[in-house]
Amino acid sequence: METGRDGNNDYGGQDLMSGNCADPLWLCPLCRGSLARTSGSLRCPQGHCFDYAREGYVNLLPVNRKRSREPGDSREMIDARRRVHVADLYRPLVDALARLLAAECGAAPVLLDLGCGEGYYSKCVQQALAPALLYGIDIAKPAVRLAAKTFPEGHFAVASAFAVPLPDASVDAVFCVFAPRSEAELARLVKPGGCFIEVSPGEHHLWELRQLIYDTPRPHKPPEAPAQGFAPLQPVRVQFDLPLRGSLLRDLLAMTPYAHGGQREHKSQLDNLDALDTRAEFLLSVYRRTG
Repeated sequence: METGRDGNNDYGGQDLMSGNCADPLWLCPLCRGSLARTSGSLRCPQGHCFDYAREGYVNLLPVNRKRSREPGDSREMIDARRRVHVADLYRPLVDALARLLAAECGAAPVLLDLGCGEGYYSKCVQQALAPALLYGIDIAKPAVRLAAKTFPEGHFAVASAFAVPLPDASVDAVFCVFAPRSEAELARLVKPGGCFIEVSPGEHHLWELRQLIYDTPRPHKPPEAPAQGFAPLQPVRVQFDLPLRGSLLRDLLAMTPYAHGGQREHKSQLDNLDALDTRAEFLLSVYRRTG
Protein backbone atom coordinates (compact mmCIF):
# COMPACT_ATOMS: atom_id res chain seq x y z
CA MET A 1 0.00 0.00 0.00
CA GLU A 2 1.28 3.44 -0.92
CA THR A 3 0.87 5.93 1.87
CA GLY A 4 1.45 9.61 2.49
CA ARG A 5 1.12 9.18 6.25
CA ASP A 6 3.53 11.44 8.09
CA GLY A 7 3.07 11.72 11.82
CA ASN A 8 5.69 14.39 12.39
CA ASN A 9 4.37 17.75 13.54
CA ASP A 10 7.57 19.74 13.14
CA TYR A 11 6.14 23.23 13.04
CA GLY A 12 3.81 22.99 16.03
CA GLY A 13 0.11 23.81 16.11
CA GLN A 14 -2.97 21.65 15.87
CA ASP A 15 -3.50 18.71 13.54
CA LEU A 16 -5.25 19.68 10.34
CA MET A 17 -7.07 18.05 7.49
CA SER A 18 -7.77 19.74 4.19
CA GLY A 19 -10.29 22.54 4.46
CA ASN A 20 -11.89 21.48 1.15
CA CYS A 21 -14.53 18.81 1.70
CA ALA A 22 -15.15 17.84 -1.93
CA ASP A 23 -13.04 15.11 -3.51
CA PRO A 24 -9.87 16.70 -4.93
CA LEU A 25 -8.80 16.23 -8.54
CA TRP A 26 -5.71 14.20 -7.63
CA LEU A 27 -4.90 11.15 -9.73
CA CYS A 28 -3.23 7.97 -8.54
CA PRO A 29 0.49 8.28 -9.40
CA LEU A 30 0.70 4.51 -9.96
CA CYS A 31 -2.19 3.85 -12.37
CA ARG A 32 -3.50 7.37 -13.16
CA GLY A 33 -6.94 6.42 -11.88
CA SER A 34 -9.14 8.97 -10.12
CA LEU A 35 -8.74 9.21 -6.37
CA ALA A 36 -11.80 9.42 -4.14
CA ARG A 37 -11.75 10.52 -0.52
CA THR A 38 -12.55 7.84 2.03
CA SER A 39 -12.19 9.09 5.59
CA GLY A 40 -8.56 10.19 5.93
CA SER A 41 -7.35 8.61 2.69
CA LEU A 42 -7.56 8.81 -1.07
CA ARG A 43 -8.25 5.54 -2.92
CA CYS A 44 -8.35 4.68 -6.63
CA PRO A 45 -10.46 1.92 -8.31
CA GLN A 46 -7.36 -0.31 -8.45
CA GLY A 47 -7.11 -0.21 -4.65
CA HIS A 48 -4.05 2.03 -4.32
CA CYS A 49 -4.47 4.06 -1.16
CA PHE A 50 -2.76 7.26 -0.02
CA ASP A 51 -3.28 8.53 3.51
CA TYR A 52 -3.58 12.18 4.36
CA ALA A 53 -0.94 13.34 6.77
CA ARG A 54 -2.14 15.01 9.95
CA GLU A 55 -1.22 18.40 8.52
CA GLY A 56 -3.61 17.91 5.59
CA TYR A 57 -1.38 17.04 2.62
CA VAL A 58 -1.02 13.77 0.72
CA ASN A 59 2.17 12.14 -0.51
CA LEU A 60 1.78 11.23 -4.21
CA LEU A 61 5.47 10.74 -4.97
CA PRO A 62 6.18 7.00 -5.30
CA VAL A 63 9.37 5.87 -3.65
CA ASN A 64 10.76 4.52 -6.91
CA ARG A 65 10.51 8.00 -8.46
CA LYS A 66 12.52 9.75 -5.76
CA ARG A 67 16.01 10.69 -6.91
CA SER A 68 17.31 10.97 -3.36
CA ARG A 69 16.23 10.15 0.16
CA GLU A 70 15.01 13.72 0.79
CA PRO A 71 14.48 15.36 -2.62
CA GLY A 72 13.94 19.08 -3.09
CA ASP A 73 15.03 22.03 -1.01
CA SER A 74 16.77 21.44 2.29
CA ARG A 75 15.07 22.15 5.60
CA GLU A 76 17.52 25.04 6.14
CA MET A 77 16.50 26.66 2.87
CA ILE A 78 12.79 26.11 3.55
CA ASP A 79 12.98 27.66 7.01
CA ALA A 80 14.96 30.65 5.74
CA ARG A 81 12.47 31.23 2.94
CA ARG A 82 9.60 31.02 5.39
CA ARG A 83 11.11 33.75 7.58
CA VAL A 84 11.68 36.00 4.56
CA HIS A 85 8.08 35.49 3.45
CA VAL A 86 6.67 36.02 6.95
CA ALA A 87 8.48 39.38 6.89
CA ASP A 88 6.61 40.13 3.62
CA LEU A 89 9.81 41.17 1.84
CA TYR A 90 8.43 39.80 -1.44
CA ARG A 91 4.92 41.19 -1.03
CA PRO A 92 5.13 43.44 -4.14
CA LEU A 93 5.89 40.34 -6.21
CA VAL A 94 3.02 38.23 -4.93
CA ASP A 95 0.62 41.17 -5.32
CA ALA A 96 1.69 41.62 -8.94
CA LEU A 97 1.29 37.88 -9.57
CA ALA A 98 -2.21 37.89 -8.07
CA ARG A 99 -3.27 40.89 -10.17
CA LEU A 100 -1.99 39.23 -13.32
CA LEU A 101 -3.77 35.96 -12.61
CA ALA A 102 -7.00 37.82 -11.80
CA ALA A 103 -6.78 39.61 -15.14
CA GLU A 104 -6.13 36.41 -17.08
CA CYS A 105 -8.57 34.04 -15.34
CA GLY A 106 -12.34 33.88 -15.17
CA ALA A 107 -14.45 33.54 -12.04
CA ALA A 108 -13.59 30.78 -9.53
CA PRO A 109 -10.57 29.41 -11.43
CA VAL A 110 -8.70 26.20 -10.71
CA LEU A 111 -5.07 27.12 -10.07
CA LEU A 112 -1.88 25.08 -9.75
CA ASP A 113 1.17 26.35 -7.88
CA LEU A 114 3.99 24.35 -9.43
CA GLY A 115 6.77 24.06 -6.87
CA CYS A 116 4.69 25.59 -4.10
CA GLY A 117 7.34 25.48 -1.38
CA GLU A 118 5.92 26.40 2.01
CA GLY A 119 2.76 27.86 0.41
CA TYR A 120 3.33 31.62 0.64
CA TYR A 121 2.34 32.35 -2.97
CA SER A 122 -0.43 29.72 -2.89
CA LYS A 123 -2.13 31.36 0.07
CA CYS A 124 -1.79 34.95 -1.13
CA VAL A 125 -2.97 34.16 -4.66
CA GLN A 126 -5.96 32.09 -3.56
CA GLN A 127 -7.10 34.74 -1.10
CA ALA A 128 -6.85 37.41 -3.80
CA LEU A 129 -8.81 35.28 -6.32
CA ALA A 130 -11.31 33.68 -3.93
CA PRO A 131 -13.24 31.46 -4.47
CA ALA A 132 -10.41 30.02 -6.57
CA LEU A 133 -9.53 26.36 -6.01
CA LEU A 134 -5.81 26.09 -5.32
CA TYR A 135 -3.63 23.03 -5.84
CA GLY A 136 0.03 23.03 -4.89
CA ILE A 137 2.76 20.47 -5.42
CA ASP A 138 6.40 20.31 -4.42
CA ILE A 139 8.94 17.52 -4.29
CA ALA A 140 10.17 18.61 -0.83
CA LYS A 141 7.97 17.00 1.83
CA PRO A 142 8.91 19.42 4.65
CA ALA A 143 7.83 22.35 2.48
CA VAL A 144 4.49 20.74 1.54
CA ARG A 145 3.87 19.86 5.17
CA LEU A 146 4.28 23.50 6.14
CA ALA A 147 2.12 24.71 3.23
CA ALA A 148 -0.75 22.45 4.29
CA LYS A 149 -0.52 23.53 7.93
CA THR A 150 -0.44 27.24 7.22
CA PHE A 151 -3.04 27.17 4.42
CA PRO A 152 -5.55 24.32 5.00
CA GLU A 153 -7.94 25.74 2.37
CA GLY A 154 -5.57 24.56 -0.38
CA HIS A 155 -4.99 21.06 -1.76
CA PHE A 156 -1.32 20.11 -1.36
CA ALA A 157 0.63 17.05 -2.40
CA VAL A 158 4.20 15.87 -2.49
CA ALA A 159 4.68 15.27 -6.21
CA SER A 160 6.99 15.92 -9.13
CA ALA A 161 6.50 18.77 -11.60
CA PHE A 162 7.43 16.25 -14.30
CA ALA A 163 4.57 13.88 -13.42
CA VAL A 164 1.81 16.03 -11.94
CA PRO A 165 -1.00 13.85 -10.50
CA LEU A 166 -3.84 15.92 -12.00
CA PRO A 167 -6.10 15.18 -15.02
CA ASP A 168 -5.62 16.53 -18.52
CA ALA A 169 -6.96 20.05 -19.12
CA SER A 170 -7.98 20.35 -15.48
CA VAL A 171 -6.56 23.75 -14.48
CA ASP A 172 -7.26 27.29 -15.68
CA ALA A 173 -3.82 28.60 -14.79
CA VAL A 174 -0.45 27.29 -13.68
CA PHE A 175 2.07 29.53 -12.00
CA CYS A 176 5.57 28.74 -10.83
CA VAL A 177 8.01 30.90 -8.90
CA PHE A 178 11.67 29.96 -9.34
CA ALA A 179 10.69 26.32 -9.91
CA PRO A 180 11.38 23.70 -12.60
CA ARG A 181 8.63 22.80 -15.03
CA SER A 182 7.90 20.37 -17.85
CA GLU A 183 6.62 21.68 -21.17
CA ALA A 184 4.75 18.46 -21.83
CA GLU A 185 3.02 18.60 -18.44
CA LEU A 186 2.07 22.25 -18.89
CA ALA A 187 0.50 21.51 -22.27
CA ARG A 188 -1.36 18.56 -20.77
CA LEU A 189 -2.66 20.32 -17.66
CA VAL A 190 -3.77 23.78 -18.81
CA LYS A 191 -7.22 24.12 -20.37
CA PRO A 192 -7.46 25.66 -23.86
CA GLY A 193 -7.52 29.40 -23.34
CA GLY A 194 -5.89 29.05 -19.94
CA CYS A 195 -2.54 30.50 -19.02
CA PHE A 196 0.88 29.74 -17.60
CA ILE A 197 2.83 32.36 -15.65
CA GLU A 198 6.49 31.83 -14.87
CA VAL A 199 8.27 34.04 -12.35
CA SER A 200 12.01 34.25 -12.91
CA PRO A 201 14.78 36.61 -11.78
CA GLY A 202 15.27 39.78 -13.79
CA GLU A 203 18.64 40.59 -15.30
CA HIS A 204 19.96 42.41 -12.23
CA HIS A 205 17.99 40.68 -9.47
CA LEU A 206 19.82 41.12 -6.13
CA TRP A 207 22.71 42.71 -8.03
CA GLU A 208 24.25 44.44 -5.01
CA LEU A 209 24.23 41.15 -3.11
CA ARG A 210 25.72 39.26 -6.02
CA GLN A 211 28.49 41.82 -6.36
CA LEU A 212 29.56 40.93 -2.84
CA ILE A 213 29.63 37.21 -3.61
CA TYR A 214 31.12 37.05 -7.11
CA ASP A 215 34.09 38.82 -8.68
CA THR A 216 32.18 39.23 -11.96
CA PRO A 217 28.42 38.66 -11.56
CA ARG A 218 26.53 37.95 -14.76
CA PRO A 219 23.03 39.19 -15.60
CA HIS A 220 20.30 36.56 -15.48
CA LYS A 221 19.00 35.30 -18.80
CA PRO A 222 15.24 35.22 -19.47
CA PRO A 223 13.60 31.76 -19.36
CA GLU A 224 12.91 29.84 -22.53
CA ALA A 225 9.28 29.96 -23.65
CA PRO A 226 7.32 26.69 -23.88
CA ALA A 227 8.02 25.34 -27.36
CA GLN A 228 4.50 24.17 -28.26
CA GLY A 229 0.92 24.89 -27.34
CA PHE A 230 1.42 28.33 -25.80
CA ALA A 231 1.45 31.85 -27.22
CA PRO A 232 3.52 34.46 -25.36
CA LEU A 233 1.74 37.54 -24.02
CA GLN A 234 3.23 40.80 -22.78
CA PRO A 235 5.58 40.05 -19.87
CA VAL A 236 5.43 42.04 -16.66
CA ARG A 237 8.49 43.35 -14.82
CA VAL A 238 8.43 43.93 -11.08
CA GLN A 239 11.12 45.90 -9.27
CA PHE A 240 11.38 47.06 -5.69
CA ASP A 241 13.99 47.85 -3.07
CA LEU A 242 14.97 45.29 -0.45
CA PRO A 243 16.41 46.81 2.72
CA LEU A 244 17.97 43.76 4.37
CA ARG A 245 18.74 44.03 8.07
CA GLY A 246 20.22 41.58 10.55
CA SER A 247 19.16 37.96 10.24
CA LEU A 248 16.96 38.62 7.19
CA LEU A 249 20.10 39.30 5.17
CA ARG A 250 21.44 35.84 6.00
CA ASP A 251 18.01 34.26 5.51
CA LEU A 252 17.68 35.70 2.03
CA LEU A 253 21.12 34.42 1.14
CA ALA A 254 20.29 30.96 2.55
CA MET A 255 17.10 30.65 0.47
CA THR A 256 18.88 31.34 -2.83
CA PRO A 257 21.39 29.36 -4.92
CA TYR A 258 23.96 31.98 -3.94
CA ALA A 259 24.31 30.22 -0.59
CA HIS A 260 26.35 27.54 -2.40
CA GLY A 261 28.23 29.76 -4.87
CA GLY A 262 30.73 32.55 -4.96
CA GLN A 263 34.14 32.97 -3.40
CA ARG A 264 34.54 31.79 0.19
CA GLU A 265 36.36 34.94 1.31
CA HIS A 266 33.62 37.10 -0.14
CA LYS A 267 30.92 35.19 1.72
CA SER A 268 32.85 35.47 4.97
CA GLN A 269 32.80 39.24 4.55
CA LEU A 270 29.07 39.06 3.94
CA ASP A 271 28.63 37.25 7.25
CA ASN A 272 29.95 40.31 9.03
CA LEU A 273 27.45 42.68 7.42
CA ASP A 274 24.51 43.88 9.50
CA ALA A 275 22.69 45.65 6.66
CA LEU A 276 22.52 45.71 2.89
CA ASP A 277 20.27 47.58 0.48
CA THR A 278 19.71 45.67 -2.75
CA ARG A 279 17.23 45.66 -5.59
CA ALA A 280 14.72 42.89 -6.34
CA GLU A 281 13.88 42.46 -10.01
CA PHE A 282 11.50 39.85 -11.42
CA LEU A 283 10.17 38.90 -14.84
CA LEU A 284 6.63 37.50 -15.00
CA SER A 285 6.40 35.69 -18.34
CA VAL A 286 2.80 35.05 -19.44
CA TYR A 287 1.67 32.42 -21.97
CA ARG A 288 -1.80 31.60 -23.31
CA ARG A 289 -2.75 27.95 -24.04
CA THR A 290 -3.64 27.89 -27.72
CA GLY A 291 -5.13 24.52 -28.51
